[in-house]
Amino acid sequence: MEDFDALVESYTSDRETGILGVVLLAVDHDAKSLYSKASGHTSLSSDANPISETSIFRLASCTKLITSIAALQLAAQGKFGLDDSSIIEKHLPELCTQEIVTSAPGQPLTFKPRTNPITLRQLLTHTSGIGYDITDPRLQAWRKSCGETPKALSGPILEAFSTPLVFEPGEGWGYGGGLDWVTVLIERVTGKNYGEWLRENVFDVVGVDARVGFVKMEVEKEGEVVMTTTRNKESKLVEHKVGQMKGEGGGGGLFASPSNCMRILQDLISDYPKLLPKEMLDELFKPQLPVGSPSLKGLHTSAPIFAAMTGPLTASLKSTSLNHGLGGILITEDSEGLGKTKGTLSWGGAFNCVWFANREVGVAGCYMSAMYPPGDVKSGELMSGFMREVWRKVGERELR
Repeated sequence: MEDFDALVESYTSDRETGILGVVLLAVDHDAKSLYSKASGHTSLSSDANPISETSIFRLASCTKLITSIAALQLAAQGKFGLDDSSIIEKHLPELCTQEIVTSAPGQPLTFKPRTNPITLRQLLTHTSGIGYDITDPRLQAWRKSCGETPKALSGPILEAFSTPLVFEPGEGWGYGGGLDWVTVLIERVTGKNYGEWLRENVFDVVGVDARVGFVKMEVEKEGEVVMTTTRNKESKLVEHKVGQMKGEGGGGGLFASPSNCMRILQDLISDYPKLLPKEMLDELFKPQLPVGSPSLKGLHTSAPIFAAMTGPLTASLKSTSLNHGLGGILITEDSEGLGKTKGTLSWGGAFNCVWFANREVGVAGCYMSAMYPPGDVKSGELMSGFMREVWRKVGERELR
């Protein structure tokens, strides 16, 4: 451990070209710590505070897991079914009329009517055909044709994700704003705003404190939110100004401390989980994309996307070793480099942050930083070291 501790500190001590700050946490199914380290500072200022487990980070797409949990809670209560398209038709009529973009990137836009309905399962697994207008060139061209700029990072949710589909629902895989639509579904079904629902049904249940929230968190906790940095042309760290969604976006809008994130992750691997009943936990960790399906093939051809998001957990694996659960990428085979990774659910965020949870071996953890863009080389190196350290301890302790 001392060697890895020293490695972490070597990365964060270089405030010019290193990493501003990181928090690395991992626990077992009994909530016993496997690894805990906070190193670096909260900003580039000379008088910046040391970073800690209670520092507040932008979760970006790490938010998606929490939205999946909230949706599965309502499914467990019988509020809606995972495959009942009538629920989408009733509560999200905006998702019933979009056409599908059929033109190739760079070609004049063409469309066709859709034939398949959208289901909640598809929204949770990125198989609905909803894309991101910040990354898909066809949706960027569509925005331009409407006299608009991409809105996925700054627009109100309904405006940001009311775009044409990029494939027939259920017949592909494409990273997009499906979880933001799940946010709207939760609000319309429960009659409560999303943050209120999360507080009552997720955060309070596992003891998450007030250091979690949406956009106003940045104002209320000014000075406690870790500065987002990027590298300039000389590879030196500079501040990266981040746009904010208007509203409570379940696809990427949460701010939270690593210690609070771990309360949620540990519950998923606990022998006595509080957030979800067993049948829904099983669904969360179950491969959702059938072998040979267009959706699974689409996932496998999108490997660079989730490799950048989840780092070393998936980057070193064959794409055929991956599927999708209801909360993130699912590893279906053990890793030669790490060991018992089969059954690991994971996803990341744009600021080089990543979470993982494995019920089979009883381990969960997170790597939290505020470095943009995803796939930063030095961040990836440190993530790799963290994963090796955690899985080394998994092997040593034979948790299950």
